[in-house]
Amino acid sequence: MEPDPSWNWPPGHELAPGLLAWALLGDGRRCETWLAWDLCRWCPVAVKLPRPGRQGRALAALAQEAEVAGMTAHPGIRRLLEPRLDQPLPQLVFEYVEGPTLDDALDEDGPFHPVDVLLVGMQLAAALGHLHGRGLAHLDVKPGNVVLREGRPVLIDLGLARPVGEAPAGRHRRGSPPWMAPEQVRRLPASPGMDLFALGAVLFELATGTQAFDPADHGPVERRWPQLAGPPPRASSRNPEVPPALDLAVATLLTTDPDDRPAAAGQVLALLAGAMPADADEADRLWPIWATGRLGAWQASTMARPPLASRPA
Repeated sequence: MEPDPSWNWPPGHELAPGLLAWALLGDGRRCETWLAWDLCRWCPVAVKLPRPGRQGRALAALAQEAEVAGMTAHPGIRRLLEPRLDQPLPQLVFEYVEGPTLDDALDEDGPFHPVDVLLVGMQLAAALGHLHGRGLAHLDVKPGNVVLREGRPVLIDLGLARPVGEAPAGRHRRGSPPWMAPEQVRRLPASPGMDLFALGAVLFELATGTQAFDPADHGPVERRWPQLAGPPPRASSRNPEVPPALDLAVATLLTTDPDDRPAAAGQVLALLAGAMPADADEADRLWPIWATGRLGAWQASTMARPPLASRPA
């Protein structure tokens, strides 16, 4: 079956009032994202809209993503600038996060230095903690959904995000197979643990330059979902330069039983901070030393709770 076409707009084409198409950034099953020039804000923006012929099917998904994005406000999560769901071509206007994705960085430079793996992991844990604290799970954490803006990771694409505890809709698994937790593959209700497992898979990839779950390592039945066969090998077996503390932290996140993983993103941040080498540069510190005593309170705030929209006033 031929895939649905993408929009074929030349640079400068008005894709919507005040928005001029620049370049296609990426596409999915129902929607695609364009880099556009915003004539009102006079800056580049990222515009997510339905693929040709998908307007009706994509509207509900865009509306749900707009609702989720409106509940988040964190430097590590891409901001929604404006929902335009009442347009003939419904769309979401996001800030344009300029920089390479983690995928791009791995392709360009190979595995990250262990300290950089930990720094990326801690910043993503902070962003996920903010999301989970609002009762939401991202459900699509992967290197292609993390952009390095001036070296700091920003999580993008909330298209699959759902309230914690919500059961999957439809008949199909939703997510990106190499980074999905076993319970997500089994279509259990959304949980923070799914994101924390995916974070472990991302850190494994940053540390080794290879995906944690390689279908070639398994038999025919398990090749589609190798994470169901058990945890991956240690990252240090793929890259001997991975230090023991980082190796253990990544293995802890990739535990196949969710009950054996850290329960919240705050615990993951503390786990990764504890793996930072004692001789790491002072410049690598992500927060002032005097704030460390408040880390426990922040950890508690990252425990999943009902989404803000559903909490009593």
